[in-house]
Amino acid sequence: MVGLMETTSHRSIERFLAPGYTSVGYEIHVRHMAPTPPGSTVTVTTRVTEVKGNKVYFELACHQGDQLLGTGIHKRAIVPATF
Repeated sequence: MVGLMETTSHRSIERFLAPGYTSVGYEIHVRHMAPTPPGSTVTVTTRVTEVKGNKVYFELACHQGDQLLGTGIHKRAIVPATF
């Protein structure tokens, strides 16, 4: 679930980043509220709550249908994509 939340957060903002930049996660807090069977379809939603300089803050939710599986907050930094 955490991996899905991080990936969805990244993908939700990547189209808005300047060429040559990416985002990296540096903090996540998750509350896992319900199990789901392996192979189930889950939906992750993200909402940007704040942008401070190169930092982007998200609220997260993970659902299987109407059932809430987990919630969280996540922080990402916008950085050059070159290494």
